[in-house]
Amino acid sequence: MSQRIKILLSAGMIQSGLSGVGRYVVELANRMRSFDTIDLHIAGFDADRALFPDFDDAHWLSIPASATSGVKNVLWHQVKLPRLLRQHGYDLLHIPSYRRIVACPKIPQLVTIHDCAPFRLRDKYGLLRGLFGRQLSPWLARRCNAVISVSHFTKQDLVKFYKLPSEQIEVVHNGLSRDVYCPQQIEDLRTFRAKHGLEQPYLIYVSRLEHPGKNHVRLIEAYEDFRDNTEQAIQLVLGGAPWHGAEVIQKRVTDSPYAKDILLPGFMEEAELPLWYAGAEALVFPSLIEGFGLPVVEALACGVRVVSSDSGSLPEVGGEAAIYFDPESVSGMTGALEMLYSESSEQIQQRIERGLKHASLFDWDIAAKLTCQRYRDTLKVKNPA
Repeated sequence: MSQRIKILLSAGMIQSGLSGVGRYVVELANRMRSFDTIDLHIAGFDADRALFPDFDDAHWLSIPASATSGVKNVLWHQVKLPRLLRQHGYDLLHIPSYRRIVACPKIPQLVTIHDCAPFRLRDKYGLLRGLFGRQLSPWLARRCNAVISVSHFTKQDLVKFYKLPSEQIEVVHNGLSRDVYCPQQIEDLRTFRAKHGLEQPYLIYVSRLEHPGKNHVRLIEAYEDFRDNTEQAIQLVLGGAPWHGAEVIQKRVTDSPYAKDILLPGFMEEAELPLWYAGAEALVFPSLIEGFGLPVVEALACGVRVVSSDSGSLPEVGGEAAIYFDPESVSGMTGALEMLYSESSEQIQQRIERGLKHASLFDWDIAAKLTCQRYRDTLKVKNPA
């Protein structure tokens, strides 16, 4: 039997597309909308609707603007959504975050879990969010019909911490848009650098300003040591929107002896992100834990070297192209930067070529197709002949 199945994908937690989960939902949804084997619908805030240009009124379920806050958003998913699922006749619900898994959806439910941060970084969340992530979320996940993990590392964590059977979890890596993330033209880079006043070489870290999980403070300390130990006149760009603990990072920048060379440009629009990467000497990615780590793949695809934490999924995502360090060791991070600058022209080119080759393994089109197949497998629907 072959049929077109009706899917509802929740976009009620995508933070206007600015978060990793937001990128995930937007990239997949806009690709899967055209698939003829599924009939994809979105539940989202009307303020985010421009992110999904191909979804008409018939394929859009509005979440009330009053449900934007965390607690109200969770309550909407738990109380209001189950009734709407039955009312609209959906075959499957896809929740793209463990924080919004529906306890009693009355229809099959698939969840994407990006990381197990509440278990790995207990200081990252307050008491209630930590308890939710460590106690309630595993119970909710075990009630789901299927689980997607964005990396093999996260799958291993789900088996370990959530006590999920391995066969219930399908790994579908995040991707990138090849037409966006690629080496840039020299003239475009020259214009971009002039626009942003980037007169010196720079290292870049793309991540929301979140302390302590994103590890900005240790990076600043390693950067200071690197500048002290070498004669490299190089700036450090910390690109990303302020988040929990941003004030700690901002104060550490102000207190740095190299404060004038540490730039905080704020959130980086995706239209310019490839230029930020391509103009850099390297991406430095010191995060304490990642379920995937999109900037690593994006930078490699732009022909930029990567110096990365060896924690979480990052060795899986960076492959043999990156230089790795212990994210809790400032001296290790400094040593990795010194190794970066010790490479010969030939070694630099070889590392860039390895990065381009490795980045080609990640593609949103492939991720969308695999996700669609997971829908059909969950409902045991045969593919068209």
